[in-house]
Amino acid sequence: MSCLYTVNAIYASVILASTRNTFGTEKASDYGPGFLGFVFTAVMVVAGIFLMRDMVRRVRRVRYQSEAELRQQQMMEGGEKRKLEEPDEPIDPKTSEEK
Repeated sequence: MSCLYTVNAIYASVILASTRNTFGTEKASDYGPGFLGFVFTAVMVVAGIFLMRDMVRRVRRVRYQSEAELRQQQMMEGGEKRKLEEPDEPIDPKTSEEK
């Protein structure tokens, strides 16, 4: 039953608000978004700029990472084609001198 009272109260308030005759008494400032609308719009623009910069940075990072992986894979494939040259005897890096 309380739901019916709530619906009736909402309906009555809508009817009352729509029947008020206030034409011609509005000011020019009644139609604009005001200072709060300006602040909200400015915050949204600044947030959008920061989000776009972050997105561009992340996309660039992913692209560079995939290029680096491709180069690394090409280098590994190129290394498999070359034969390894192993010395005949083990070399100690501390005692051996390269000439």
